[in-house]
Amino acid sequence: MVVAGWRIQFVQLGAHQTLILANEKNYVKVILGRMENHDRGCYAEDIAVRSTRIESPQVLSGAGGVLFALMTETDDVPVNLHDMSECQFIGPSAEALNWASFEEKFGDFIDVFNGVDCHMANGFHLLDQGGTEIVYVNFWTCGKGVDLSTHNHAQTPTAMSPAFVEVHLVLNNGTGRGGMYETTSPGAVERIRHTMLRGDEHGPYFEHANGKPVLRENGAVKYPWHGWQGGTDEGATQAYDFVAAFEINPDYAAI
Repeated sequence: MVVAGWRIQFVQLGAHQTLILANEKNYVKVILGRMENHDRGCYAEDIAVRSTRIESPQVLSGAGGVLFALMTETDDVPVNLHDMSECQFIGPSAEALNWASFEEKFGDFIDVFNGVDCHMANGFHLLDQGGTEIVYVNFWTCGKGVDLSTHNHAQTPTAMSPAFVEVHLVLNNGTGRGGMYETTSPGAVERIRHTMLRGDEHGPYFEHANGKPVLRENGAVKYPWHGWQGGTDEGATQAYDFVAAFEINPDYAAI
């Protein structure tokens, strides 16, 4: 599958297997297991930002194997994204990965996104052999200055909206200033923003103990207040942050 010039593949390797990569700009987001030759698992340090770019020509799995997303920056990736027409999906079943505004997707429940230039696409459900979801990978964009709302994922999980732990991987930062932020409450003035550039991912914002996410009484993962804030600049042209969200089943999250 290709979107905005990015070629997206999901790869699973057994124990101590090797994948030889083409000589391209490759970024690897580990979902399960570990890349042995890069000593990298799913999560960076708490809240920390790290690059997923790998320069070596191969991926070597650890003893437990590895499941990862391989994001390749082709020559067709634009320098920046100025229009949603540049974000069309190309490939098998591309018609299922349609974009909709946040207002269209969530307007029946909340009005915070009404009239706001931000969009979300359907994504990929990766399942284990028993049919249980390991991770849902979806994509979203937001324009300059867009606050994608302060939230903490505290709602009671349902079959259609299960609990998850999330990691975001940035495919484009429209202004070079957008990023995840921490805050104490939805109305708090003070925010600590962590800028994320192309190919960056972040570590856990959720609470965890003994290598597993901490759950609330209702089964939701325990998060502090956080969100994504789009940057601003002096240019008159729109510029989009473009992000892949990895929503991982808490049962599969190992920190």
